[in-house]
Amino acid sequence: ALAWSLIDGIFGERSPEPPPQVAWSYQGETGPAHWADLAPEYAGCRGDSQSPVDLGVARPLLLPYMPLSIHYRSNPLHIVNDGSQVSVRVEAGSYISVAGHSYELTGFHFHVPGEHQVDGVAPDMELHLHHRDVHGKIAILAVPFRAGRRMNSTLSRIWDHIPPDGGSYYNRQVGINPVFLLPAQREYYSYNGSLTQPPCTENVAWFVMRTPVEADTSYLNRLRLVVGGNARPIQPLNRRDVVAVVRR
Repeated sequence: ALAWSLIDGIFGERSPEPPPQVAWSYQGETGPAHWADLAPEYAGCRGDSQSPVDLGVARPLLLPYMPLSIHYRSNPLHIVNDGSQVSVRVEAGSYISVAGHSYELTGFHFHVPGEHQVDGVAPDMELHLHHRDVHGKIAILAVPFRAGRRMNSTLSRIWDHIPPDGGSYYNRQVGINPVFLLPAQREYYSYNGSLTQPPCTENVAWFVMRTPVEADTSYLNRLRLVVGGNARPIQPLNRRDVVAVVRR
């Protein structure tokens, strides 16, 4: 019963729509330590349920394995580079479902280095796939990446078309499917957190893959060259529960 209540808490109540943006960054006077003071709508960045967190405190979920049911479709490639983040827009029709609760994919982006840690160790890169349910509740599926030699055709298509000096790229003739950015092993961590950038909206359901995906080091170097470091520091857990949903 306790374990199911944790999952119910993750699904939580509806999250508000994000407010208009005020200038922020990952460094200096507009960096993470100052986000909450940059604008009234960013005050949530000093909340008690912020992300990312260190997942090393996770405890196994003592229930039958609850897989993430992932239903992603191919989309025309649509990339936006805003200088601090490379985002990929998607069309309607892709979604995830867990414990009978569905969230539609709205887009995804990358952080380098990765934001979530396990026992103080961060991945080399982290993919965040953003979703919303019919009530506006936000869910993020996060995938850690480690540097290696494995080439990934989906990453290659994205990386080859990133606007280097900002702006956007769109081509209906170039298709991608984010399912090919996921690990084969689908065990995951889950907890209730927030967006990792302003306005730091809370009541976000996080599903963080436990198994990293290997990607060629050149991908990580390319992202660093385009956006620099864009990882928010680890936030206090503040007595929140983190569960590890694993096969038994």
